[in-house]
Amino acid sequence: MIGAAGANAADLEENFDYTCVVRAGGLGLGTHVINVLAETSVPDAVSPGEVIPPTPVTITLTLPELLRSSTAGLLGGTSASGTSTDSAVTITTAGETQTIAIPNLGAPDTAIPQVVNEPWIIPASGTVPAITTPDNAVGTVVVGMPAAFSITATITTPDGPVDSTLRCTGPADLTLGSIAVTPTEEPTTEPTTEPTTEPTTEPTTEPTTEPTTEPTTEPTTEPTTEPTTEPTTEPTTEPTTEPTTQPTTQPTAEPVKVTFNLKGSTTIKAGNGTAPLTGKIAADFDLASGKFVADLTLNKTTAKLKALGFLPVDADLTFKSVGKTTGAINLSNGQLTANSKVDIFIPTVKSFGLKIGGGAQCKTSSPSDIPLSSTGRFDPLRGGSVTGTYSIAKLQGCGLLTPVLSVFASGSGNKISATLAP
Repeated sequence: MIGAAGANAADLEENFDYTCVVRAGGLGLGTHVINVLAETSVPDAVSPGEVIPPTPVTITLTLPELLRSSTAGLLGGTSASGTSTDSAVTITTAGETQTIAIPNLGAPDTAIPQVVNEPWIIPASGTVPAITTPDNAVGTVVVGMPAAFSITATITTPDGPVDSTLRCTGPADLTLGSIAVTPTEEPTTEPTTEPTTEPTTEPTTEPTTEPTTEPTTEPTTEPTTEPTTEPTTEPTTEPTTEPTTQPTTQPTAEPVKVTFNLKGSTTIKAGNGTAPLTGKIAADFDLASGKFVADLTLNKTTAKLKALGFLPVDADLTFKSVGKTTGAINLSNGQLTANSKVDIFIPTVKSFGLKIGGGAQCKTSSPSDIPLSSTGRFDPLRGGSVTGTYSIAKLQGCGLLTPVLSVFASGSGNKISATLAP
């Protein structure tokens, strides 16, 4: 991620798998492994104290399919742009490490693929400021990636922009490349003249015979066995196991939790009346499939009905969910579908202020199956509208007037419409 102008330059290019926690509009989209390709040029050699001029750097992010489908399908994202204010490179030499911030690393607005398994690639670029090679530099200067960085992004959706953040942690090996250190010219002049004359005569005769036999046998046997066995086994096992496990397990480990407030109304066809509805739904989304399970809570309400077509009746209603609400958001068109089962209790029925029925045991003889679907795309960040039609079973446990109460409470064709909002 450092470079220098000039003929003697070397290109550096390396891939790194960063583990990133992603949030969009306050919604946790899980933990994902994102591939980061870093590319730049560096001088092939530097001297202590030498200044490396400001250098362009290119960072290419390849985002996983699970994150693409969540962003495009659940949120309706069509493009994204972003910047990083804490990106950096490191240089290490003589046992010391310096961190150099990249102040202007950014990615332009880039389209989010809408097709399954189409790679989502985001190019980013910036400039590494001028770097002075440390005076104590020796051997090599190792160029490295940051141990962690964050990105602030904006996702474009049909309902407006959504702010997003990525907080990323790097792998153990963050080495991008290295630059050879050329010693300063002082040591070069002195040794050239003196050693040339003296050692020429003496060492020539003596070493010729001795070194020929010894080095030939020893180096041949030792290097052949050791290097062949060690490098072959280690690199093959380590890289294969680590990347395979991380991407597969992490993104699917935790469902995304979303809670909505519910506000709406229901019409009761048999009783020719309506009742306001309020409540809450707390859902756990599976990002990969768009499916969810949820806990539905509906508050007590009062239905304004007409018995026998003309007699005004107020029926207090309470609800008890039977099992979980289940459903899914279609990742292609954003349509939400859900199904809830609810027991309906009628503790009190009044007409002209007088109690005429109801009771603690007065309830539907079987749960009402309530299917719901969104009117168009449902945004898990902002919510949306849902509608459905359901049936109410005959009543039981309501006392002597149970059959009468059933007439204006039970039946099919009942409508529900509601808005879900955070």
